[in-house]
Amino acid sequence: MRRPITMTETRCAEHGFSLIEIMVGIVIGMIAVLVIYQVYAAAEGIKRNTTSVGDAQQNGLLSSFMLNVELANASNGTSYAFKDLAVCNATGSMANSLRPIPVLVTDGGGAANPDSFVVNYSLAQRVVATVPFAGSSAPGSDYQVQSPNGFSAGDLVIAISTTACAISRVTAVNPGPSAPGPTPPADVNGVVTLAHTPETFDAGAAPASFDSLLNMGPKGSGQRVAYDVSNNVLRSTALWDDNGAPGANAPNPIASNIVNMKLVYGIDNGAGGVTWTPATGQWSSASILASDSNTFRANVGTIKAVRIGIVVRGEQWDKTLGDYTWTLFSAPVQLSGTIPAAAGGGNYRYRVYETTIPLRNPIWNPVS
Repeated sequence: MRRPITMTETRCAEHGFSLIEIMVGIVIGMIAVLVIYQVYAAAEGIKRNTTSVGDAQQNGLLSSFMLNVELANASNGTSYAFKDLAVCNATGSMANSLRPIPVLVTDGGGAANPDSFVVNYSLAQRVVATVPFAGSSAPGSDYQVQSPNGFSAGDLVIAISTTACAISRVTAVNPGPSAPGPTPPADVNGVVTLAHTPETFDAGAAPASFDSLLNMGPKGSGQRVAYDVSNNVLRSTALWDDNGAPGANAPNPIASNIVNMKLVYGIDNGAGGVTWTPATGQWSSASILASDSNTFRANVGTIKAVRIGIVVRGEQWDKTLGDYTWTLFSAPVQLSGTIPAAAGGGNYRYRVYETTIPLRNPIWNPVS
């Protein structure tokens, strides 16, 4: 017969955790959770910093590349006509000036204020030098030039005289002087007649006739484009409409998180090098635009390069970062500034990009 189980034996057979053991387990679990959160926070911070640096680098490289391409094209299609276009009148604005200014930098008024600049070039593929008129050249009339293959419908052309310059768009090219009938006769001397839109003049009065004509290329290729930074966005703005007249075009965003953009001219020092000069004094945009023809030729013809620097920030905010001091260029035009942290702490991550762009077209082509 089986023996009954006593109370003492029942208590000895019970299993489980005591209150102290449970509390110790909870503490260990909480410590593990804290460690995991700390590791996650550290990993997230590293990820955020890496992403922020990558964003800044991507925006900086994109901006540098695009601005490098634009500045490298400066004065393309106008360098050979530098002497002719230099007689165009001073207008005080790049939007309606027809002078062959490759790059015009406008100083921002301090190291912390972004500069802006306008680049001027064309993509004419037929003729890059002015051609003389062979017949009618009065304002408002069709142009007759001895250049059978130099122009086509849609080209932007600049008519030049000693007192004024005017720009218009070619609408039709006839093989010879205007004559009755659907097909004008061909000219054995290669003279063609260019029908065009009404001229837009610079500040000078309309002359009795023009002396020469420059082809600026097809529609959309004659460029007067301004670049600036507004609300940390790098923008481009076309200054001309389709007929080469000043147009109220909307800015196009290029890259975000661009904090600053500064430029300096490389002025020919006569010894095979350049002197880096800020866009102030005689090199300010106002002085260059307002200068007479002789001063214009003497000054603008010596601009051989541009040095550009941009300060870019990342997308992510880091509460552990403090002030950031940036430095651009070298003495004697070294520029620097400090971007302070917020009152409650923290800042963005920044990168600085600097490059030098030779103005190849003024260097390769005669400009004086």
